[in-house]
Amino acid sequence: MLDWPSFEVAKALLPAHEENGGVIDKSGQWWKGQGFEDLVEYLRQYTSRNYPAGPIVQSLCAECGSATFALVVDDDEGCAKRQCGGCDAEAFIGDSDEVWDDADPGEAACPCGGERFEVGVAFSLRDDGSVCWITVGARCVACGVLGVYADWKIDYDPTDHLLTAV
Repeated sequence: MLDWPSFEVAKALLPAHEENGGVIDKSGQWWKGQGFEDLVEYLRQYTSRNYPAGPIVQSLCAECGSATFALVVDDDEGCAKRQCGGCDAEAFIGDSDEVWDDADPGEAACPCGGERFEVGVAFSLRDDGSVCWITVGARCVACGVLGVYADWKIDYDPTDHLLTAV
């Protein structure tokens, strides 16, 4: 299983922000959220320094509509696949299917041991609107811990198809 990014690493990557009434709990070792909107805020902050997120899309199962998934990722190769917690349907995220055969993916797990997540995919865009970076974030449904498991650069066009591959 893959380790969750440490609080210290996440804190170093995320800029300080003013408290705006959000529900992200930053008091413990891991930042925690209560719902998908907290994952969106986490991803906005996480990506703000290098490739600021444009659209952030929630993963929903095309078969049953569930929003809970197991994740398998390879951050080195830049790919991710999700498996629905409701019906076991699998789907690649972004262009992951193009590199999956060369990848060495591992199962994602929260520090609490949970393996089911709400998943959000952040797309950073170039000035022309094409995707230049994909960031896969997750919120553990067992305890609410927020994190990023994989991100990768996109260096080709067109990229419109990526915005729906979540």
